Amino acid sequence: MIQPSRTLKIDFKKCIKAGECYYNHPDLFKASESAYPTLLVGNPSTEREIREAKEAVEVCPSGAISFEEG
Repeated sequence: MIQPSRTLKIDFKKCIKAGECYYNHPDLFKASESAYPTLLVGNPSTEREIREAKEAVEVCPSGAISFEEG
């Protein structure tokens, strides 16, 4: 069975460094020295990672996070 492709991305042009992603989802993101988020998991695969990726998209105040499933 082929697993669907899932990709978590950050648009740094939109990011305002609010930190909601790494404060609320430390398994997926961490803060860099410049306070921009860094992805720890670019391709979420577990149910928990997928749920958290979707939540991160919803709470990002600038809309900089996207999660594509396909």
